[in-house]
Amino acid sequence: MRLHAMMVLMVVGFPVVSFAGGSSLRVLEGSQESLQARVDLIQQARHTIDLSYYAIDTDEVPVAILELLRQATLRGVRVRILVDGLKSRLPSKCEQYLSTYGIKVRVYHPPHQGNPSWLNRRLHSKLMVVDTCHAVVGSSNLENGHFHFECPREFTDCDAFVSGDIAQRSQTYFDWLWATPDVQPAPERDSLGLDILSYRPFGKSDWKNAWRDADGPADYQQLLSDALRRVVCRCGVHLDWQRDWVAESMQGIEMELLFDRSSDKSERHVNRQIVRMMDQAKRTLFIESPYPAFDRSIRSAISRARKRGVCVTILTNSLDSTDQLNVYAAYQNHKRGLLREGVRLREYVGPETLHAKTMLVDDCCWMLGSYNFDARSNQLNLELCIISNDPAGAEQLRSNVRSRLAKSASVPAGTLLLSVGQDAAATKRARLMMKRTVIELYRGLL
Repeated sequence: MRLHAMMVLMVVGFPVVSFAGGSSLRVLEGSQESLQARVDLIQQARHTIDLSYYAIDTDEVPVAILELLRQATLRGVRVRILVDGLKSRLPSKCEQYLSTYGIKVRVYHPPHQGNPSWLNRRLHSKLMVVDTCHAVVGSSNLENGHFHFECPREFTDCDAFVSGDIAQRSQTYFDWLWATPDVQPAPERDSLGLDILSYRPFGKSDWKNAWRDADGPADYQQLLSDALRRVVCRCGVHLDWQRDWVAESMQGIEMELLFDRSSDKSERHVNRQIVRMMDQAKRTLFIESPYPAFDRSIRSAISRARKRGVCVTILTNSLDSTDQLNVYAAYQNHKRGLLREGVRLREYVGPETLHAKTMLVDDCCWMLGSYNFDARSNQLNLELCIISNDPAGAEQLRSNVRSRLAKSASVPAGTLLLSVGQDAAATKRARLMMKRTVIELYRGLL
C-alpha cells in the first residue's frame, strides 16, 4: 500500500500540490542509458526542449547535444538553454551562432552584472524537459566525464527519466526560473577574466585547439557535426532510435518536484523538506553524497535518527576517488564522531568518482537529484530533486544504488580518523592533513 502525503508548495507565481500520481519513472542505469535517453527525447521532440544545467562545456558530449538541439529547431522545435553564470564554458560566438537557429541561451547570476551577492549563489540543477511531458532529472552535468567519454576523471551519477504530471511540474519550474530577474541574456562577448583565461581551452588536444581557433559560423558548425559523429562512434549511441521510454517506465508513481522557491534561499525549502524526510525514518536511512560536508541541520538529523535506533548508512567518495579534497577533509574531520554514533560509512573505491545524490528512508521514502547534503546546497545553490513516498519507486532507486555499493568499502568502526585508500598518493594524504587543520573556517562555502 502506497503512503500518501499532502503538502502545498507555494512558488512565486504558481501553486504546486504533491504528490503527483499520474507519473512514470525509470531510474536510468549507467551513463550510456542516461545519454541515450537525452538523445532520444531530443530527436523525438515535437514542440519544446528546455535545459537547465550547472555545467556545460565544449567537450564532445555536450557539443553533440547542442548539434541535436540545432537539428531540432529545423523541425520547428523551440529550444531554450539556461546555464549557470560561472560554470558555462560556451564561447559567446558559439552561443550567437546557435541563436541564429532560434536557440535562446540565458545565464543565471552572470558575474558581468557586477552584483556581489550573486557570486556565491549558483544554479546547481540538472534538468531537461521535452514537450512538457517528459523530463530527465538527476546529478549529471553536461560534460564528458559524466558520460565516460575520453576524460581523465569519470563520474558515476544517478539520473531518472520521468513522464506525466511530474514532467509538467518540471516545465512550470523551468518557466518560472527563466522569467526571474536572476536570469539574464547571455553576454555578447566573453568575459576576459572568466571565459578566456579560465575556461577557454588552450593547446591540450586537437579538439581543444579547434575550439580555441574557431571564429565563424562554418567553424562552429564543423565542431558541432564532428562532436556528434565522435559520440555516436565511441559511445554506442543510436540516432533516430524510436525507443519508447514511457513504455519502459513504471507507471503511476507518486512523485513531487522539490526545489527552492526563491533565489535568495531565505526559506531553505529544500533543506527543510530533506530534514523532515530524515526525521520520519523509523528503521533505515541511506544517504549517498559525493560531498558530505554536512552542515548542522543534516548532522543533527543523522544524530536524531541514530538515537531513535535507525540504521544509518552513508555512501561517499574515498580519498582515492574524490575530486574535491577540501570537502573530503571536512568529512574526514567528522568521521570519528559519525562512527562513534554507530553510523555505517562506506567509501566508493572507483575507479570513477561518485557523483550521485540520493536518499532512501525505510521502504518507501526516497530522493534523487542535485542536492549534496552540504551547506552550499542548503544555503547558496539552487537545487532540484525528485522526492516520493512511493515504495515501487524506492525499489527502483535501491536497485540502482546497489551497483555503486558494490564498488565501495566499509569503514570499520574502530578505524583511525584518517582512513585512506591504499592507492592514495603520499602527496595527496599530506595535502589532506594540511587542509583538515583549516577547513572548518570555511565549511559553509564548500
